[in-house]
Amino acid sequence: MKNKLSTLLLAGVATLTMFSCVDNDNLNENNGDNDALVSFGVNDVQTRAIAVSGGTLTRGAINPYLSSEDLAPQKLEVKGADAENLCIIETTVEGVNPVQADAQTRANVIKNITENFSASGHRGTTEANITTKPEWFYNEPTFSNGKLVTPRKWSWAIPHARFYAVFPQVKDEYTKIKLSPETYEGSPYIEFEAETEVTNQKDLMTACSGHVHYSVQGTAPRTDLDFRHALTAIKFAVGQNLSINKTISKVEIRNALSKGKYTLSDKFDGTGAKWENLSDAKTFKLEGLAVSTKQNPNAVLTGNDGDNYTFYMIPQELTGKNITVYVEFADGSKIESTLKGSWLAGTTKTYKLSEKNSTWEYTLETTNPANVAYNQDQSNDYLVTSYRNAPDGTKQPVKWKAVGFEEYDRATDSWTNLGTNKPTWLTAMSKEDGEGGATAESGKATITKADLKDLLTEYNKVLQTATEKGAAGNYYNLSNANGGDAIQNTANSYLISAPGYYRIPLVYGNAVKGGTTNASSYKTAHTGTDILSNFKDHLGNDITTPYINMQNASNPATQASIVWMDQKDLVDGLTVTNNGDKSFVNFHVSAANIKNGNAVIAVKSADGTIMWSWHLWFDHSDALSTIACTNHEGDNFKVTKNILGYTLYKWKSTSYESPRVARMKIEQEVGNGAKKSAYITITQSPYAEREYSTALYQFGRKDAFPGTNTLYESTFVENGGNNISIVNAIQNPGTFYTDGNKWGTEYRYFNLWSMQTTSQTDASKTLVKTVYDPCPVGFTMPPLKTFSGATTTGKTNTNNKDINALGNWDQGWHFYAKDSSSPSTVYYPAIGSRTASAGKLYGVKDRGYYWVGVPSSTSAGNNLDIRNTIVIPANNLNRAVGCSIRPVAE
Repeated sequence: MKNKLSTLLLAGVATLTMFSCVDNDNLNENNGDNDALVSFGVNDVQTRAIAVSGGTLTRGAINPYLSSEDLAPQKLEVKGADAENLCIIETTVEGVNPVQADAQTRANVIKNITENFSASGHRGTTEANITTKPEWFYNEPTFSNGKLVTPRKWSWAIPHARFYAVFPQVKDEYTKIKLSPETYEGSPYIEFEAETEVTNQKDLMTACSGHVHYSVQGTAPRTDLDFRHALTAIKFAVGQNLSINKTISKVEIRNALSKGKYTLSDKFDGTGAKWENLSDAKTFKLEGLAVSTKQNPNAVLTGNDGDNYTFYMIPQELTGKNITVYVEFADGSKIESTLKGSWLAGTTKTYKLSEKNSTWEYTLETTNPANVAYNQDQSNDYLVTSYRNAPDGTKQPVKWKAVGFEEYDRATDSWTNLGTNKPTWLTAMSKEDGEGGATAESGKATITKADLKDLLTEYNKVLQTATEKGAAGNYYNLSNANGGDAIQNTANSYLISAPGYYRIPLVYGNAVKGGTTNASSYKTAHTGTDILSNFKDHLGNDITTPYINMQNASNPATQASIVWMDQKDLVDGLTVTNNGDKSFVNFHVSAANIKNGNAVIAVKSADGTIMWSWHLWFDHSDALSTIACTNHEGDNFKVTKNILGYTLYKWKSTSYESPRVARMKIEQEVGNGAKKSAYITITQSPYAEREYSTALYQFGRKDAFPGTNTLYESTFVENGGNNISIVNAIQNPGTFYTDGNKWGTEYRYFNLWSMQTTSQTDASKTLVKTVYDPCPVGFTMPPLKTFSGATTTGKTNTNNKDINALGNWDQGWHFYAKDSSSPSTVYYPAIGSRTASAGKLYGVKDRGYYWVGVPSSTSAGNNLDIRNTIVIPANNLNRAVGCSIRPVAE
């Protein structure tokens, strides 16, 4: 068996570094032989054998040492959930994921060597004295066409040579594939370690030229490298007609040996290569799956993004080694099966979850292509493998054909049967029938490219055509649920979703709640150096009443102005009604100018001193609808649908917001009893171009700052210097105070946004809202642990798999509302921030910060920090940084 295990060489794929310079000294080393450059004819033994055979391999065409016993299928018992009904069917085919060449390309050998590989050269004056170590050149990068990156040429004085090659290129920075030292004497070897994460695994190949003689001076001898596989490919598939209806979430191979030494053959035909010194049993994982046993019969398991995953394992004995296959389902149930026999180099094994009483002599497998982008008209290859096992273990092709099409209906979470018709966007499938065989047949789907629609105009039209509120002389009161005269609930931010005439009561933040004074918003019994026991007004006096013009009766607010707007002419007609506790700031929002955006308005005393300001947010009425979320500790929160101050400046999108999915059902033309069927699923991804921002806030301030640099009627000052204080902040709502020692002295308080917070470790599940809280009515700043569910550990992620999100980085993360079983997600975009040093926008689309209401020190605040490589649920950040806010319902 050792001979069988060591007959083929390593194979794989990697991204390799190209060298752009040429060693001129080396080229000029031997005068007269400048045209005799070393180069290789690069071949893939497996692909050549498939092409020559026309796709119908006879046993041993790739590996002459394989027997019918090696390729015979076997049934493996399972233990665990539904073990009485289930088994695993193991099938083996010659080749590593073999794919047939189509008729047009069969005459040309198709190479899997697509990028750089490593080559080493040994030479001598005769064949007998070719050096046993690579004194000519060692581990040289070589192009896939067989030319050395740094050219070498033959020497007429040393005309005999032997070359060894490894694909992918061996690099120092990747420590799991190591070539024997340059000083090693003998056939080179590779120290190989298989990655435990399937998505990181490498499939490797090697080759030896055998003896090559430079016999015609000035003419390089023909030098071929026939690359052979040395690893075993392992795939997992779902069987047909399974009685269970479950979703596979994880597959593991446990206790398999991960390390080994592979000695390369010194012969052209690859004989004599061997694996030895296998060690280090580990668990190999394929996670993040969501494969339904009901909807995916005979399908090879793939990732959520359509990528195809194959385990690449070191060939090894299985029987008696306690090497197992472990399958876990989304409902927490699991099964396990002990493997038998052996993994052989240059073969592909498929382990298919099946019914015990099913007929398993017939095999039909499909592999779906990766998702197709909205602007592409053709998919990658889809694959179909269809054959039956003859009694002697040989594979006999079984013809197959398409029998119908279905389209996924997301609204009903079901498939619509289209009969023989395709959906309009799926115009063609290049292969709807095939001859079958143990090597896969491939086809491509032709897709209708999707046009992009301008959705921003439609989005703003909702605001412009909404029923107008209030009228001239009869202003709509934003603190009243019905717009009436009574002051019911106040805040520092108000959502406006229609044109109209509006007014806001001159009240400090949320100092009126439920129609009565809310004194707990501006004073507390807590005391201490870092506690603000009584909140201050614009002059630094204790706030003693909710009403600004009662607090300042001798010098009331009598005028109003715009601080900044990020859309033109959002607000006009600002006036102030000075009437004690019934004072209001009044303004008009026209149907012609309303659009998604933000404005900050302020009221002033007669001498022009700003006494208070408010953030006006123009967005759809459902912007403050909530999404239920659960953090890592199991606490429940309701966060707003939109981030505070969310504004779209550009929005183009495909007409479909979710992926379009169709599938072709195929069926074998013959079968043992019921014919085998399977699906090929085609998915077209949606696309959207959005430019947007949110309001940005410095920790502890009520004042909204723009998330864009395009402003109208602006008194926004980016850099106010080290001058932060409560008085300055209130009187200058358009000034962004930058970092300095005063943040830790004048603005050091722990309870600026959370009245009962007395320390940076306050983990309360709810916060008591203060008059400096920037959130709209009914919402507060998020508590400390609101975002702990952003990672599966509740802490800073150390591995991207710890990020509790659906899909990959999308200029932000689509965090699960709870976990991967959640029906909903919440998108946290990388809005960027305003820097503490200068107030400049930074990190837009690359990074995002979201404040919580609890500080991390007297000069810093806690926040959610997101990047494409890291998520920190409770990050420590300078208070002067301008960050986003996602309010939480009270």
